[in-house]
Amino acid sequence: MKAWLAGMLLLLAGASSAQETAPPPAPRMQVHVRQEPAGALVEGETARIVVDILTPDFFTDAPVLPVPHVEGVYLALSDETPGHRVETIEGATWSGVSRTYLVTPLISGKVNIPAFDVTAHIGPQATAVTVQTMPLTLDVQALTLPNGVTEALIASSVKITQTVLPQDSSLHVGDSVTRRVEITAEGAPAMMLPPVNFAAVRGLELYASPAVTRDVIGNQGGFVGGSRVDSASYVIQKRGRYTLPPIIVRWLDSRTHTWQVSEAPAVPFHAWWGAPAKPRFALPGQGVMPRLIGFFSSDLGILLILLAVVAWAAWMFRSRLRLWLQRFKAWRYRRQHSEAAAFAALRRQGHATSATTLHAAADAWARRSADEGGPASVEAWCQRYGDTSLKTQWTALDTSLYGAGVEPWSAQALVDGLAAARKRWKHEQRQRRRGVVLPPLNPA
Repeated sequence: MKAWLAGMLLLLAGASSAQETAPPPAPRMQVHVRQEPAGALVEGETARIVVDILTPDFFTDAPVLPVPHVEGVYLALSDETPGHRVETIEGATWSGVSRTYLVTPLISGKVNIPAFDVTAHIGPQATAVTVQTMPLTLDVQALTLPNGVTEALIASSVKITQTVLPQDSSLHVGDSVTRRVEITAEGAPAMMLPPVNFAAVRGLELYASPAVTRDVIGNQGGFVGGSRVDSASYVIQKRGRYTLPPIIVRWLDSRTHTWQVSEAPAVPFHAWWGAPAKPRFALPGQGVMPRLIGFFSSDLGILLILLAVVAWAAWMFRSRLRLWLQRFKAWRYRRQHSEAAAFAALRRQGHATSATTLHAAADAWARRSADEGGPASVEAWCQRYGDTSLKTQWTALDTSLYGAGVEPWSAQALVDGLAAARKRWKHEQRQRRRGVVLPPLNPA
């Protein structure tokens, strides 16, 4: 009996010792992976892979997530602020955080995102727990690019902002023009934005700067899109007018699946000779000759030189210039008092309603034509080069002005008739200069 009791005591002591030395159970953790938005993607379209990390206990630090490498897929952890999640699982409250990957498939077909390990420290002992995610398969549809597009940018909206410095127009040779172009795409990461192609311009030296890219996070901590800033400086090599070509980006609207165009306009500017602005830190002891050379190579100096040359030429050739001026005045007088000028004034009376004004314009033209070999009166024009309609219109106008009765006349018909008669007269003059003499159209 005593031996049996001693054995029972030893067994109880061993069980108690084993219970005291057994390690506590590991904290529990679950990891859920899902695609947002769910469904098929288009090649080049960006989606989100959300990883929910839950535990009935608490995390002592942020979970560690790797960035798995997937061939033909751009995959990166987003800078979104982790969201706090609370779920009920089997009657117990589980809490945790969410992390987001940005995934952009560059190939079509079935794209597999392999399983990866997520490690977190949980509980008062900061116990490290590692859980493997479930693999995820993306359904990616092929995308056909239109002509002229080499890479697809898929976003819900694209905005191009351009800044050009300096903003004033006082540019000279040696100055530089800085062009800064920012592309902001909603729904596309910064790494997927195309680089800006700053075209070379003849007469300008191009110096491009490295691009600056960043993902844009909204006020609620969620991913919004990407931003890319490209800048370049153009150093002016010679005087002239320049135009920096427009920046054009073609992109596919992820909502309507239609191709859109965003554009930054062209930048025109003009550069003058020299640089009149003084340097901020000038070298001391600059002599007179360098200053004179600098002044006469500027715009003002070149203008003064040109004015001096023009004044000297005008003085040297003043007699010839005076003769040219007299000839010009005589030519202008002949032109203003020529038959052609008088007939142009007559044409402007085509809608006249005053018989006196129309009659005076026709008489003035006839007198001018007589100086160049034409008939001296409108009646002579009607007899020699006119037709029945012209004679009728002139007789009606003459009768309404000087006769007792009033006959209907048309200013436009009279002007058209005189124009036809003048055309016949011009034709006769050309024939006479060629040595061909024709008889009068209406011999008396």
